[in-house]
Amino acid sequence: MLESPATLTLVFKNKNFGGTVAVLTAAVTFGIAACGTSSGTAVAQPADGGTAAGGETTNGEAAAIAYVDGRYHYRIDAPGRMTSGADGSAAVVGPSERLQVAIVQGTKAGDVLSLARDDIASLPATATDFHLLSGPGPMNINGHNVEKFIYTWSAGTSPVTGKPIKLVGIRYYVSKDKATVAVITYGIVSNQYDPQGADDIASTFRWQ
Repeated sequence: MLESPATLTLVFKNKNFGGTVAVLTAAVTFGIAACGTSSGTAVAQPADGGTAAGGETTNGEAAAIAYVDGRYHYRIDAPGRMTSGADGSAAVVGPSERLQVAIVQGTKAGDVLSLARDDIASLPATATDFHLLSGPGPMNINGHNVEKFIYTWSAGTSPVTGKPIKLVGIRYYVSKDKATVAVITYGIVSNQYDPQGADDIASTFRWQ
């Protein structure tokens, strides 16, 4: 199995910010497994025929919609309808929050803590005003050992308010086994950041 790098950068149009803002929610180089043809296609499946999963919302923002990935076999409740990319990642970008899941396979997946530390070392080169708030540190999600870190960065200046656009990013590394790990990156504007809400979203992730 070979590893080919993929740089994951999200660009979104934010009606609250009044312009198109480049947000580096996952602007690091990941080792994405290149295994020839895909074993399946990622398919977004809204819970309950398109309604919010369980009638709940995530972090007081968008209604949760279940996403099931047929290629890497996982599910997660996202703050909106996720779509899959050619690089194997899946993402949703909303007015104030966004979520991305990327899968790392191969030797790098065997040391999750080192993978997180490598990402932290790389982010200052791509995320403006990057500042590490905490981590990496261990936690548990549905019986899986997880590494997590929290950071802030700037997405420029709002043309409406003239104030800096500050965002909070939370990245989770959820191991499936020694060869596969999911990298979940949740981002939200700083004045709406809820630590428990972010963890609640990550906690909906399940390997299938």
